[in-house]
Amino acid sequence: MANLSTSEILLGLVLTLPLISAIVSFLIPARYGWVSSLTAPVLLLVCTILSFILFFTSEALHVTASWFSIGTTEINFSLLLDAASRLMILVVSTVSFLVHLYSTGYMGYDTKITRYFGMLGLFTFSMMGIVLASQLILTFVFWELMGFSSYMLIGHWMEKPAAAKAAQKAFLFNRIGDAFMLIGILITWIHPAGSPDTFWQTTGVLCIFAGVVGKSAQLPLSFWLPDAMEGPTPVSALLHAATMVAAGVFLLIRINPLLTDTALTVIAITGISTALFGAVSALNQFDIKKILAYSTLSQLGLMITAIGIGAKDAALLHLFTHAFFKAGLFLAAGSVIHALSHQLNDQKKSDVQDIRNLGGLRKKLPVTFIVFCIAGASLAGLPMLSGFLSKDSILTAAWNLSIPSAQFIFTGLILIVSFVTVLYTFRLIRFVFFGNESQTTVHESPWVMRIPMIVCAVASGWFIVSVNPIHVSGWFANSFTGAETSLIASGLSAVTVLVAFIAGVLFYWRQPSPQSNSILQNSFGIDSFYQRTIGLAIVRLASAAEATDKRVLDGFLHFIAYTQVSVAHGIAWFDRYIVDGIVDTGARLVKSAGSLTRSFQGGRIQLYIFWAVAGLIIFLFFVLI
Repeated sequence: MANLSTSEILLGLVLTLPLISAIVSFLIPARYGWVSSLTAPVLLLVCTILSFILFFTSEALHVTASWFSIGTTEINFSLLLDAASRLMILVVSTVSFLVHLYSTGYMGYDTKITRYFGMLGLFTFSMMGIVLASQLILTFVFWELMGFSSYMLIGHWMEKPAAAKAAQKAFLFNRIGDAFMLIGILITWIHPAGSPDTFWQTTGVLCIFAGVVGKSAQLPLSFWLPDAMEGPTPVSALLHAATMVAAGVFLLIRINPLLTDTALTVIAITGISTALFGAVSALNQFDIKKILAYSTLSQLGLMITAIGIGAKDAALLHLFTHAFFKAGLFLAAGSVIHALSHQLNDQKKSDVQDIRNLGGLRKKLPVTFIVFCIAGASLAGLPMLSGFLSKDSILTAAWNLSIPSAQFIFTGLILIVSFVTVLYTFRLIRFVFFGNESQTTVHESPWVMRIPMIVCAVASGWFIVSVNPIHVSGWFANSFTGAETSLIASGLSAVTVLVAFIAGVLFYWRQPSPQSNSILQNSFGIDSFYQRTIGLAIVRLASAAEATDKRVLDGFLHFIAYTQVSVAHGIAWFDRYIVDGIVDTGARLVKSAGSLTRSFQGGRIQLYIFWAVAGLIIFLFFVLI
C-alpha cells in the first residue's frame, strides 16, 4: 500500500466497492433483508463520491499487475483511467447508486431482496471492470461476468415463466455474440493492429463488433432486450441506462483505433438500421417498459451510427446524456407500476404496464409526471436539455461527412429517427398521464423512490453537459473534445421536433385509446420469424443431438461398459478357477506330502515297523525286477 498513490487507492476502491456490496448482500441471511437494503446503497454512495473525486482531481492513470503467463507471453491485470473511463465510472456509479436507493422502496417487500442486491452489486462491478480494463482479455472476463449477472437479474422472478424465458433468451442471444467476440480477440492477438494484413484486422474487429451487437442489442440480435423487461424495473433502468447495453458502445470507443474503413461502414449501417427499427417498433407497443426498451434500441443505434461515421466523441456524449434521461424514464415508469400494481391487480385483474389501462395520472402522480416529461423531452431532443446537445452532435457529424451521398443518407435517416422518437414519446405521455382518469385511489411513490427520479430529471438539463445550452463547451464537455454542434444541425433538429410534435397532437390527442399496427407491434414479425426458422432449427438440432446422444453415444458407451464388465467377469472367473485353482491344488499336494512325511515320525512303534516292512518290500521289488 505504501507504494500506491492516492489516485490508485481510490481507483481500487471504486472498482471493488460494488463487489464488496455484492459479497455482503450474499452473506446476509434472507430474513435480514433490511440490512442489505441499508448497506448496499451506502457502499454505492461511497463509490459515487470517490468517482467524483477521481473525475475532478485525477490525471491519466495506468495500473498494471502481473496476472498469468501463456508460454513466454505474460498477461497483466491492467486498468486504465483516462478521460473516457473517468467519465464512465462517474456515470455508472451515480446511476447505480440511484437504482440501489430506488430499489429499497420498489423491492422492499421482495422475499429475495438479499440475492437481488447481491446481483445488482455484481452487475455494477462487472461494468466498472469493462470501463477500466485496458486489454481485451480482461474486458472479456468482465463482459462474461456481466452476462451472468444480467441473466440472474432479468430472471429474478424465476417462478414466472415469462421471466425465466426472457432470462434464457437474453443469455443465449448474448452467447452468440460473445462466441464471435472471443474469436475476434484471438484474431487481434495473433494479428495486432498496425500489421500489413488489413483483412485479418477487419475480420477481428468485426467479430468483436458481433459481441457488441449481442450486448447492445443491435440488429440482428436485438430481440432479447424487449423481453428482458420481465425483470424488476430498477434492473431495467440500470441495464438500459449505464450498464450492459452501454458496454458495447464504450468498447467500440475503446477499440476505435483498430477499426478499418470496411468495419466502420458495417458499424454505421448496422447502427442506423437498428435506430430506425427501434424507433418504429416503439411507436407500436402498448407495454410502457417495452416502449422504453425499443427506445433504447433506437438510441443505442444512434450511438453506434456515430462511431461508424467517425464521431466517437459524439457517441460518448450521447451515451452520457442517455444514461440519465433513460434512467429517469424507467424509474418514473416503475413509479407508475408501483403506484398502480395493487389496485389494478385487485380490482381489474389487468396489466398495470399496458398504457391502454392507464390515463389521467398527471394529477395523482405529479412528481412522476414532471420527471417523465423532462426526461422524455430530453429523449425527444428538445432544446435546453442534454439530449438536444448530444443528438445534435451526432447530426452535425453526419452533416459534415465528406461524401455527399453518405451525408444525405445519414442526415436524412437520423432526422427520421428523431421525428419518430418525438412521436412515440408524445404518445406515451399522452396515454399514461392525460385522458380519462380511470383510477380512484392512486398515491405518489415514497420519497426513497422520488429522490432518484428527481436527480435523473435534473441531470437531463443541458448544464450537465455544457455551460452553453446550444453548443458543447466547458463543464463535462471537456470529456467530449471532438463533439460539436452546428447551427444547421440545430435548425434541422428543431424543425423536425416541432413538426413531429404537431403530428403527435394530430395523431394521438383525440384518440380515446392508443392504436397500433400488429405487424409493427411484433417487431415486423422478425422475432416470430426467428422462432419459426432459427429457433425451430435450433430446437430440432438440439432434439437430434439428444437422440444421437441417447442412441449412438450412450449406446456406444453402454457397449464399452458392458464389454468391460463381461471381460472383468471372465478375468474374475479365470482368476478364481484357473489361477487360484492351480495354486490351491499345489498347496494341497504340498500339504498331503507334508502330512505323509510327518507320518513317518509319529512316535508310534507300529508305524515304524510298518514303514520298514513297506520299504523292504519296495526295495526287493525293484531289485528282483
